[in-house]
Amino acid sequence: MYSNFKEQAIEYVKQAVQEDNAGNYAKAFPLYMNALEYFKTHLKYEKNPKIKEAITQKFTEYLRRAEEIRAVLDDGGPGPASNGDAAVATRPKTKPKDGEGGDGEDPEQAKLRAGLNSAIIREKPNVQWNDVAGLESAKQALQEAVILPVKFPQFFTGKRRPWRAFLLYGPPGTGKSYLAKAVATEADSTFFSISSSDLVSKWMGESEKLVSNLFQMARDSAPSIIFIDEIDSLCGTRGEGNESEASRRIKTELLVQMQGVGHNDQKVLVLAATNTPYALDQAIRRRFDKRIYIPLPDLKARQHMFKVHLGDTPHNLTETDFESLARKTDGFSGSDIAVCVKDVLFEPVRKTQDAMFFFKDPKDMWIPCGPKQPGAVQITMQDLAAKGLASQILPPPITKTDFDKVFRVFQEPVRLRRNWIQSPADFQESGGLVMVLRIGLDTRYKSNFHYIVYMGHHSHPNSESVVRANHEILASVTGSADGAQEATLHHYSKSFQGFSARLTPQQAQQLSENDAVISVFESRINRLRTTHSWDFLGIDSIPQYNQMPMDSKSNVIVGVIDSGVWPESESFSDAGLGPVPEKFKGECVTGQNFTSANCNRKIIGSRFYFEGFEAETGPLESNAPLPFFRSARDSDGHGTHTASTIAGSKVPNASFFGMARGTARGGAPSTRLAIYKACWFGFCSDADVLAAMDDAIYDGVDILSLSLGPDPPQPTYFENALSIGAFHAFQKGVLVSASAGNSGFPSTACNVAPWILTVAASTLDREFHSNVYLGNSRILKGSSLNPLKMERSYGLIAASAAAASGVATKNASFCKENTLNATLIKGKIVVCTFETFTDDRKSKSVVVKEGGGVGMILVDPFLKDVGFQFVIPGTLIGQEEAQELQAYMTTEKNPVARISSTTTVLNSKPAPEMAVFSSMGPNIITPDIIKPDITGPGVNVLAAWSPVATAATADRSVHYNIISGTSMSCPHVSALAAILKSYHPSWSPAAIKSAIMTTATVIDNNRSIIGRDPNGTPTTPFDYGSGHINPAAAINPGLVYDFDSHDIINFLCSTGATPLQLKNLTGSLVYCPKTPTPSYNFNYPSIGVSKLSGRLSVQRTVTYYGSSSTVFAANVDYPAGVNVTVTPCELKFTRTGEKMSFMVDFTPFKNSNGSFVFGALTWSNGIQNVRSPIGLNVI
Repeated sequence: MYSNFKEQAIEYVKQAVQEDNAGNYAKAFPLYMNALEYFKTHLKYEKNPKIKEAITQKFTEYLRRAEEIRAVLDDGGPGPASNGDAAVATRPKTKPKDGEGGDGEDPEQAKLRAGLNSAIIREKPNVQWNDVAGLESAKQALQEAVILPVKFPQFFTGKRRPWRAFLLYGPPGTGKSYLAKAVATEADSTFFSISSSDLVSKWMGESEKLVSNLFQMARDSAPSIIFIDEIDSLCGTRGEGNESEASRRIKTELLVQMQGVGHNDQKVLVLAATNTPYALDQAIRRRFDKRIYIPLPDLKARQHMFKVHLGDTPHNLTETDFESLARKTDGFSGSDIAVCVKDVLFEPVRKTQDAMFFFKDPKDMWIPCGPKQPGAVQITMQDLAAKGLASQILPPPITKTDFDKVFRVFQEPVRLRRNWIQSPADFQESGGLVMVLRIGLDTRYKSNFHYIVYMGHHSHPNSESVVRANHEILASVTGSADGAQEATLHHYSKSFQGFSARLTPQQAQQLSENDAVISVFESRINRLRTTHSWDFLGIDSIPQYNQMPMDSKSNVIVGVIDSGVWPESESFSDAGLGPVPEKFKGECVTGQNFTSANCNRKIIGSRFYFEGFEAETGPLESNAPLPFFRSARDSDGHGTHTASTIAGSKVPNASFFGMARGTARGGAPSTRLAIYKACWFGFCSDADVLAAMDDAIYDGVDILSLSLGPDPPQPTYFENALSIGAFHAFQKGVLVSASAGNSGFPSTACNVAPWILTVAASTLDREFHSNVYLGNSRILKGSSLNPLKMERSYGLIAASAAAASGVATKNASFCKENTLNATLIKGKIVVCTFETFTDDRKSKSVVVKEGGGVGMILVDPFLKDVGFQFVIPGTLIGQEEAQELQAYMTTEKNPVARISSTTTVLNSKPAPEMAVFSSMGPNIITPDIIKPDITGPGVNVLAAWSPVATAATADRSVHYNIISGTSMSCPHVSALAAILKSYHPSWSPAAIKSAIMTTATVIDNNRSIIGRDPNGTPTTPFDYGSGHINPAAAINPGLVYDFDSHDIINFLCSTGATPLQLKNLTGSLVYCPKTPTPSYNFNYPSIGVSKLSGRLSVQRTVTYYGSSSTVFAANVDYPAGVNVTVTPCELKFTRTGEKMSFMVDFTPFKNSNGSFVFGALTWSNGIQNVRSPIGLNVI
């Protein structure tokens, strides 16, 4: 983004130089000044020291020329104020003291003074203590530190000396500047206010002289207070790599001036403010011998702020209303509240503009009202104005509803902007700082980031020795063992070695150069991505599994890393299960509303992790949109849903308000669950997820299910927490199944490491119809999860025809906040459209409901088959239905409709279809590995839910919920993996993965190739991988493509991994060949070649699992423009476990023009079909 500032600056410079050369100085001056402002902004963001230095030099040149032009204009031409420098022109001027200005003053000194006069605000402020809401402890501290020494100097004799410098620090928008003015008022002092950016940027090259002159001017006007805002931008840590000589000099000068060398500074006080005290240079920090923390306002202060900002504006709010507003704004700063109230102040104006009815009050003033108001007249504001009554129109008083309306737009951004965990005492006492920052949401206030330091395999005897080793390595950059201990958040010590810690970028770089370290990367935030689904998959048609003894089936443990679990759900009943498997080493960690009694023989373990999330986003309490539990208990619903999909016990008659009614069950109901809660409010920190994986592997799980992943693009394997954890899981025989993501576009699939089973999402043969019954007896097919019954027909109106005043019809059609005319939509069904793929569908229904609408029809051809929940009767229709609806509304004078409550329809066709939201390949890290691997049911899946998780259920408390996403398809595949593990306990993760992939189907129930919703658009392996899971075939695949960790090491050699990285990864010496085995020869169940430029041979090896001799023959579905030969074309096996290799030769005869072409290789013995998709990019 910051490159735009530079480009804008250059454009202004070009114009300025042109006008300058033409002698048009009056035009050139403002152009130069505009350019300087843009350069100044760019310099704040530029990280390249060389570029920064070059821009600084140019900045100084243009500044010098601008000053020369200013001098010319001041002598004879129009002053700069008339050329747009309003800020300079309106600042107060002060009369020079003796020796200042005039003929006797040094010209350079006069110039600097003039510069300062234009940059500072010198005033006698009139801000009283009572004008500052709250902050009582801060005011008391300032009273003692500043006011008393000025008013009662006799108190401060002998060793009792006044403080010299004060630092106000705390979150942004808490009123630090306002408080400084109150100090100056109380102390009856001249107030010099200057921003650091003015000293650093606007007067670059002369900054240190300006500092000196600023202090001299303050002494001349004593008693005075110098207030420097944003001092962290002026006085960052010295000695950093990007520190300029000018920056170093200005810090030195400020140190000298604050020390008071050669001057009597008893009547000059320095106040400074910062949002980031930890960024200050230590020597500067020590000069501020009094540090005062300015917190976010408390409840009482916020209540007072609302009253202050409303002032005498007419309103009907009660004391209870003000208290309610204060409670709703926990975490808001003073400036947040000010902006919020300012927006609310315009609500009555908006109502007046949109009003269709007015009444005349006793004072002959016209006030907007509803149609039932006594004396109401149907007339608009414009009509009244046209009759000459404009001056007699009054907006209505402000109501509590006006605040509620604004809060819906305002509260979420405010929540995301909070950046502090207050720990002020540590900073005040020692000059240090214990502070955590939300780096996932806003990084502007960070100097320490949250990094993961990954060190691979370890041979330490126990976790304690790993922790000691971690501290030693970390101490090498923090400078002390205490510093290392304080910085550490997680130790990865059980299944692999590493840690997460708060580090500066410089410290992270130092650690990355340590030979014991494989990678150092910033911890990122990941996102969280059933009755009928198992019937659709034919889970009951697996006699081999169903006939197994219970103790064999129940010996498999699936670890679920998600948002926790609601243990009281019937789906987690342990009836019929035996003792917990002895191999399990986990525990049931107690926490808020969760004890060991919440675990049983189904949920055999639970842990929770929050340190990483809090380091990156702030404390859980300040992020929580709803009640939450600092334990493994689920307040989100997501983790309960995924866990019950995997291993939920059978619960008859489960439904969502009657929809999808049937027996809820998991795919492997005898399987045990170990719960690892690493996700909060829909987000999961890399560091917490990695800690959960470290524990889960050690605890002894057999399968790990992760319905989460990073936003695209995914980092490389060594810089991605899930890839790292999954590798070590694979080494220990644990299969990791993870969702591909919900981004819905090519090249967005995540979790693409070849040792992860990557799952896409597709539909079931079940639909949820909520149809639209038109007044002409036509029925339009609609889809939603609508439990609300509409008893009669209501009028129809297009949202575009109900635009609020000043809103374009197109914008109104999206049904977003403040876009609809409430009078026009009241009592009607509103037809809305969507603006972008990511629109929040439910919020549109909220907008319609609050405007008085009784129903909503949303035209959404993309997600029309995904069940959404609305707060009023609502449904989604496709493009064809929308055209018929539009025709009806156009031709019918009074169009009406009724929206039916939802009915469940089974055996729908075609199914499965790829979900439109499911992320697609190709694999952006290793294109030769086709991703995703597989697809499974992920649309409109019913499973257990947390009854307190009402945000996703239109504020309804439910025990079973229907949701969609690759988060839902992943646990289906995880359950299938658990079934295979129980039936084939000795199989490797790769063998289980191969069985699932090679037995998948690409045919829907119409006997056609699986399409991509909604129109059956042709699909490829980049949509579905190997196809849709087929449990009955997967349990006896015939052949598997197996690989182990040594094969992965060879694969990593081909990706450029260094020998040292691989040594640390494995714990032993690894030598990559000079010509590594290409990644397309990795023994993967699919075959991909991303750069096919000529004849190429690809090798694979298969292992036979069967009870008798057999022969598999090769069948090829040829990719377009490529000849394929398989050698040998038959594979003859005589015993189970036998391995055979074969070659696949590709000979292209036609360029694919940068796109992949697809085919398949199927090995068949007449009973079993082992299919591998082929993807080739012919260049």
